[in-house]
Amino acid sequence: MTPETEDKEEPVVSQDDFRQLLRAKMVAAVRLTLIEILDAELAVQVGAGRYERTAQRRDHRIGQRVRRLGTSVGVIEALPVPRTRQGFQTQLFEKYQRRQLELDRLIGDMFIKGLSQAAVGQVLERLNGVTPSASTVSRVFHGLEDEYASWKARRLPERYVYVFADGTYFSVIYGEASQKMPILALIGITPDGRRELIAFTTGERENEAAWCNLLDDLKARGVRVVDLWITDGNQAMLNAISLKFPGSRRQRCMRHKLENVLAHVPDKQRAPVQAAFKAIFYRDSRAQAD
Repeated sequence: MTPETEDKEEPVVSQDDFRQLLRAKMVAAVRLTLIEILDAELAVQVGAGRYERTAQRRDHRIGQRVRRLGTSVGVIEALPVPRTRQGFQTQLFEKYQRRQLELDRLIGDMFIKGLSQAAVGQVLERLNGVTPSASTVSRVFHGLEDEYASWKARRLPERYVYVFADGTYFSVIYGEASQKMPILALIGITPDGRRELIAFTTGERENEAAWCNLLDDLKARGVRVVDLWITDGNQAMLNAISLKFPGSRRQRCMRHKLENVLAHVPDKQRAPVQAAFKAIFYRDSRAQAD
């Protein structure tokens, strides 16, 4: 049976999807960092912090405008840029565009190596051209830390129609050595069709205890019902789902199953077998699928 156009869609969350969701979180974190940098730069030009009374004040804030900024981690939309009565001329964007690769690497290091006040201070200094005060560095550091903590602890919907669960492996550098580390990820579809990264965690290995801990976190944050889990055949994950969500149904991930099938097919035959395999899942009835 020749698959129709819609048969070619793969409704499965891949590692690339997971990377894109993480990148969106990174963009949000970079946006928050830049907002704090703009505020710190404005305080120097105005001669006073927000709501601060001081004899050194040279200007006053009068709202903000928004602009779009492209970065190597993604486009930051509606970045608020403060305005003053005398006209605030930020150096941030000129310096960012001139030194984008260097600054993006620093910002990436700031998150990848684990957020630290030293790393935050280094990024601020590169962008502002002056050594930031300890209070500015502390405010940016704790703002980012609080943002991540708030996301991890946020309240979740009581019901997800679908949850994709998978352990995806990334190469992590420890010292001079590279090793594969599993990231256990859950991506959900809400009843209104919205897709979201629910939670993820890292661990030494993809075992039942790690999956149970992640599912316990879901339940602690409000999830009561998952209609359908989409998973691979990892037995540790299946045991955890059966234990923590015994009333849910489960479906084998089509992409994982397809990879298993194609492993037994000669290279020249893989394209037609793959097309026919996908077509099975888009029939109107079980009889047509059979």
